[in-house]
Order: sequence, then C-alpha cells, then structure tokens
Amino acid sequence: MFKTSIYTLKALIVSVIFAAAITSIGHAQQDISIQSEIMSENREIVVHLPKDYAPNSETGYPVIYMLDAGSKDKFTAELASYYNWGEIMPKVIIVALKNVRRGIDFLPHYYSVERDGKQISGNGGKLLSYIQNELIPSVDKQFNTNDQKVFAGHSWAGQFLAYALSQSPGLFDAYFITSPDIGDGERWSAKTFDALKSALKQDHTFPKFIYVSVGGGEDKSLLADYYRLTALLKQYLPETVKLYHEIHDSAVHESNGAISIPKALQLYFTANTAPE
Repeated sequence: MFKTSIYTLKALIVSVIFAAAITSIGHAQQDISIQSEIMSENREIVVHLPKDYAPNSETGYPVIYMLDAGSKDKFTAELASYYNWGEIMPKVIIVALKNVRRGIDFLPHYYSVERDGKQISGNGGKLLSYIQNELIPSVDKQFNTNDQKVFAGHSWAGQFLAYALSQSPGLFDAYFITSPDIGDGERWSAKTFDALKSALKQDHTFPKFIYVSVGGGEDKSLLADYYRLTALLKQYLPETVKLYHEIHDSAVHESNGAISIPKALQLYFTANTAPE
C-alpha cells in the first residue's frame, strides 16, 4: 500500500511539472471529417499539429496514428511537444480516430458476434482498409507529412494493432501496443495469433520498431495475451525489427497506457529508426 502511494505521489509530481512546462510549448487541434466509401459513412478524426507547424517544410512531419480519440491523443501531443523541446524527438502530427462502433469495428473480419439475433462479422478488415486507402492518403494530402508513420492502440485497440500487424505488417514504421486485450481464452485469440504467426513467417515488409507492454496489476488474461504475443514476436520477427517489451509491475490497465506512451516515444525516436 505504501509502495503504491509513493508511486502515485511521484506520478502526480511529474504530472504537475509536465503540465507547467507544456503551457508555453503547446499544439493546435483540428477536427476533420472524411466521407468513407469503404466504411459507407462519415468518419471523424482529431488532428494535433505541433506549434509553429510549417506546411512547406522540406522534411515534413512524422505522423502518429492513434485509435480511441479523446483517450490519450491530447496527452501524447503535449508529451511530443515537450520531448521536442527537450530534443528527444522531432515535431510530429498526431491523428486520432474517433470511434463509431468500437467493439465491432476493431473486431477482426474472421470473427462474428450476435446482434439482434443475427451474426455480424467484424469490421476490422474494413477499418484497416479505410486507414490504409482513405485516411492515410487524406492526411498526406492535407498536411506536410513524411514517410514515417506510427500506429498506437491500448486495450481492445491494442488487439486491433496486433490484427493490423498480421494483415499489413509494413503499413506502419512502428507499432505501440499497450495492454492488448486480444481474446477471451481461445474464443477470440486463436485466429489472430495464427494469422500473425503466418504473416511473420512470410517475406513481408515489416515495421522497424514494435513496443509491447502490460501492467503487472492487470487481469490475468491480459498478462497471458502479452506473454503469448511477445513470445511469437521474439520467435518470428526478423532481426532487423527492434522489439521492446516490458511489464510495469505497479501499473493497472489504465495507468499502463499513461506510463507506456512516454517510454515508447523515447525508445522509438532515439533508436535511429527515422528515415534518412
């Protein structure tokens, strides 16, 4: 109990210092709508631009794509500004996807659930296609981006990242997978792990960096997903891919995301993974 209190106090002190520091750094936020033919609906995103964003800069900006807009994207944008001020990472654009049907949209296409007496297949394949063929091109067209793309997701969104890694492993340069909730025993996880294993064994283009984490205080099923996912990645990923994985002993499900994003950003942007 005392250990947890000290940890919480330290986190609070860091948060206060961090909040004071970023006040003078800042970022700009835009809400944008995209009419998606793939999803057959309007999809909304939140774009966080760095302070002094330069639309004509020759180098362009890396883009960090995040699921669950309104969860950790503002925190990540503020943290990125602070890290840039500290010369830890370049200025970046944060693009966060607003949820429409979080459960079914993140569910892989090879699974289905019952809704109103009918079996409804997962929209994961459509959502991934939308990201690849509509969202990324739209962001590249509207903003001054470069070829460096990161994908971040937590919990059920972390599960979707594992699915995306199995379907289009080279779509992003880096994956930040925190507390992935991949399955309820074998009910949801078996096909995802099989698809990922199959993809890793093929001659694909792979990301340069993968970060996976879980909290030591999380549910046993999430710890099991973490161990199985990291074992698979360690066994089959090419040696050219930098894999970082860790268990944060004091963290629970929500706090692990807040702990992991700062570490993943620092590891990725200081690991010489930026394109030349």
